[in-house]
Amino acid sequence: MRRMRQIKDRWTEEDVRYLSQFGIKAKVGHMILNIEEDERYFVIRDHYRDRWGRYSDILCYEYSIEEIETADYFVLKDWYGCGYPQPDRNFKYESISFDSSKICQGCGCGRIQTNNLRVNKLSKHGFWGFSAWLFDEIFVSKNVYNEVFAPYGIEKRDVIKAGVKLEDVFQLIIPVIDESIALSNRKKEICTICGETKYTMQHFAYPFFPLHNHPLPGIYKTKEYFGSGHEAQHVLIISKDIVNKLLKSKDLKKEWLIPCRKSSNDIPIALPHK
Repeated sequence: MRRMRQIKDRWTEEDVRYLSQFGIKAKVGHMILNIEEDERYFVIRDHYRDRWGRYSDILCYEYSIEEIETADYFVLKDWYGCGYPQPDRNFKYESISFDSSKICQGCGCGRIQTNNLRVNKLSKHGFWGFSAWLFDEIFVSKNVYNEVFAPYGIEKRDVIKAGVKLEDVFQLIIPVIDESIALSNRKKEICTICGETKYTMQHFAYPFFPLHNHPLPGIYKTKEYFGSGHEAQHVLIISKDIVNKLLKSKDLKKEWLIPCRKSSNDIPIALPHK
């Protein structure tokens, strides 16, 4: 495992020349660079200190092949995104697909789905989710469901597009585990309205992710909520055997995974600017 820095900036020709002396290949224009947190990083950080904002320089971790291959479960931190929950005007999808009376208007926690989700676009991939607003729901093709998720007893819901029930796309009904995990060192916020706790979404800024003592098979959601403002979601945790199948079908990428460990120390996030 290596501590890395994800640097986001719009680089100029002068920047490209400057970075090249450190063996870093940048291109003119907006580009994200991944730099190991070593001596050269601190020199570069000091050079751009007055230019970079809070989200221009983000701590993340790069895991070795062995750490990936020996993990039994992973946090799914990204996926192929497509479209938005419908209807999207003023978040009306909440009152159509969920029991809006249970959703806290302050923090967004308490979402309970009561009806099928409506989509405005379909991904070409067999495993995908929304691009915004609703981040802990996953859609799968009929083939992926039958071959990958059905054997684990993961149930499904129908999906609606343009008022029509789709025949070849389903939403996974992902169970929420009842077991808590140790997140005492993570940044959190407590809602002043409902009292619910939400933790930071910056999973990549912590080494590994704490695994439950009794993880559920296949895929499941954490009991805890994550997000900020009105965003509230559960973290998706997925087992190695399902990961391997989705990697083989090219419906998932290794860089979207954070390995879980029961012995993981939940180290606080470190940001470069205070």
